[in-house]
Amino acid sequence: MKRLSLFILLLGLYSCELDGNSSSSTSDIGAEQLRNDLNITSGLRIVQYIDDGEDETDDFDDFLFRFSTDGTVTATRGNEVVEGSYRVFRDDGQTELELDFPSTSILDDLDDDWYFRGKANNRLTFEDDDDDNDFERLVFEF
Repeated sequence: MKRLSLFILLLGLYSCELDGNSSSSTSDIGAEQLRNDLNITSGLRIVQYIDDGEDETDDFDDFLFRFSTDGTVTATRGNEVVEGSYRVFRDDGQTELELDFPSTSILDDLDDDWYFRGKANNRLTFEDDDDDNDFERLVFEF
């Protein structure tokens, strides 16, 4: 009877994953996979940006970011175009995204080494703790 109950439980769990309603989440992918995810030709938008615990999404959500395979990132908002660079790498067992924009641009606020935290529902989530341990999060949507 225990085997039958276990079988039914496992079958139920397996069925839940097949119904298409589960959200696919990956919390640790390699640098190459993250580079591929960033190189979406239609671009990415910021849907959440928390800096030092404060929600600053509105300052960045109208930019469209296009990451190129040569390490450049172009952010466009209307007629405004800001070019920067990025690097994806592994450090201390974690995949990281390093962003670098000109210091004269509002996008300079995004300059950081962002730790990849997950991919789910067309979103890439990154987090970082600054020196004061204030919470920081950056979420792109494609």
